[in-house]
Amino acid sequence: MKWYGSIPVRGVAGKNAVYQVDKMLDEAETLHVILSPEGTFDKVTKWNKGFYYMACKANVPIIVGYLDYKKKEIGVKGVIDNLENINTVMHRINTMYENVTAKYPENFSLDFKK
Repeated sequence: MKWYGSIPVRGVAGKNAVYQVDKMLDEAETLHVILSPEGTFDKVTKWNKGFYYMACKANVPIIVGYLDYKKKEIGVKGVIDNLENINTVMHRINTMYENVTAKYPENFSLDFKK
């Protein structure tokens, strides 16, 4: 991903990743932030919501992309630009991923609020 100009973002002493990405979005003419909900080593049952807060703080939409390993497809499931309610956003994202097969399906789970 470095060939495409990608950089890792991690919280650094006293600086939350949400604020780091917000600052980068403010300073860049164009910037794409890509995050993956799939757990590659351990199953992730509760998604980190940082991507939602990054989008809200930077006032940018969430574009839901996917890699379906079973169908050998890559694409965009949709764009979410109404970020007023985190539960609504999470439900929409989870619905979009219902029929996508992850590379490690045993380590992927949706994050439905029940």
